Amino acid sequence: MAMSNAEVIEKATITVDQMAEGQGLLYPEQADQMLDFVEDETTMKGFARMVRVKAGKRLIEKINVADRVALPKAESGDPANRRGVTTSAVEIEPKEIMVPFSIEDSVGEESIENDADIKQHVIKMMSKRLANNLEQLFWYGDPLGPAIEHSDWVEGGAAGQYRKDTYFGLINGWLKRAESGHVVDAQNLKMSPSIMNKALKALPTKFRKNKMNLKFFASADHEQDYRDSIGSRATPRGDQALNADGNLPAYGVELVPVALLLAEPQYVENSLANTDGTTPTALSFAPIDNLILTPTTLGLAPVAPFILATDYSQDLAAGTWTRLGGAIGSGATIKATYDTMGRMILTLKSNLVWAVSREIRIERARNIWTTTDEFAITVKVDAVYEEVDAVVLVKNIQVAA
Repeated sequence: MAMSNAEVIEKATITVDQMAEGQGLLYPEQADQMLDFVEDETTMKGFARMVRVKAGKRLIEKINVADRVALPKAESGDPANRRGVTTSAVEIEPKEIMVPFSIEDSVGEESIENDADIKQHVIKMMSKRLANNLEQLFWYGDPLGPAIEHSDWVEGGAAGQYRKDTYFGLINGWLKRAESGHVVDAQNLKMSPSIMNKALKALPTKFRKNKMNLKFFASADHEQDYRDSIGSRATPRGDQALNADGNLPAYGVELVPVALLLAEPQYVENSLANTDGTTPTALSFAPIDNLILTPTTLGLAPVAPFILATDYSQDLAAGTWTRLGGAIGSGATIKATYDTMGRMILTLKSNLVWAVSREIRIERARNIWTTTDEFAITVKVDAVYEEVDAVVLVKNIQVAA
């Protein structure tokens, strides 16, 4: 008999007393149950493929054949040519993340639930939030690691100072990896069928044969803008856009709104300062917003960013910044973190792959001095495309006011 969700959660994420023998390492069945639970909580379930791996790297093997394998039949002889196959592989290298949290005894004392129920409830909540955080990492991961305000990283952190976001710096996420595919610039236009048309035409025709297998992935705001543009038409499709709750198609391809995909996602890159004090440094996107410039050595310690109008000037509409002098040296390499216009992905269903190690730990320790139970959930993850040639990145999509 299949386990209910409640039973899965109970076995996979709550009965931590059972983990004492293996120092917190879940048994394979428990790990699989927890991964089922995490997958159920992600908004990409059914669109992204989860690959469960053991410790270390893994390769997704691919086999390809040439576009033309047919030849004229030789008259009473061997055609001489042989068509072979080529092989390649996508490397998966999961990186370790941890969810550390603590539960004070006073929490249970002040609740109508008993102590065991409180711990069960909190661990369940942490497991759900882990699923959301993983999905954010899969979309936004970039090894450069964006600058994050210290007070956003840790409660009570230094306001106005920045450190490296080492969480998003763990892996290359889907948005970053999509830059190696086919890129279409929407040129700051709003969501419309014409943008989808450009994306589809940028995709190699061999991937367009079955449009049921293709998906557009966009933010909820951009999906709403597209729905609004279609809804203005006096047609059955317009009525569907206004009244139906299901996902809308564009040229036969489903548009999927992704709850955790921001309408104006953040981007990070290293950029070269000018040497003459007048030539702007162009960034990869335009227009942009909330530009923060920091040294490329930005690490765990919070530092003050470079100062606008003292160290540099900016043209957000053009996506540029210009060195004025000050603390930015001539020709220096500077880390730029900023918000972009919207980005959308067109790719095959299940071409998005997220890998997770089956070696999951849920560990607990007792701090007798603070009367606190401390927990840590540890898992290794990565995100890749199985075929990056089947990916189109649409950038600089405006959000309607």
